Parts: sequence; C-alpha cells; structure tokens
Amino acid sequence: MGIDTASIDPGRSRDFPAHQILNGADVYALENVASLDRLPPRGATVFALPIKIKGGTGGPVRIVAVIP
Repeated sequence: MGIDTASIDPGRSRDFPAHQILNGADVYALENVASLDRLPPRGATVFALPIKIKGGTGGPVRIVAVIP
C-alpha cells in the first residue's frame, strides 16, 4: 500500500490501527511516496527496494514503477 503522507495513521495516534491491520494481513505500507497521481489505476508494476537495517522495524525504500 502506498501513501503520500508521513504515516498511514494520524500523527497523534497511540495505537496505530492502520499499521496493525495492514501488518496483521501481511501488507506493508510505503509512506511519503511522491507522484502517485502519475501512475495509472491499473497495469503498473511497482518495485520496492528496501535498505536493510539490522534490528529495524522499517527503513528507507527506493521505489521504482514500470508503466507499460
């Protein structure tokens, strides 16, 4: 799931329900994604290339989209 804001939950959230629901369904979230409006509604292939951080629960990702 990609979103163009800093978090999938509101900034003052204490229980982070969107994180819990998505993570519980094995769906990861990509936050601060730019130019989502430039992708077609269907047909693009998106690659998320994370930087591994030992012991981290998240990290920076380079996102690349291929548009047919």
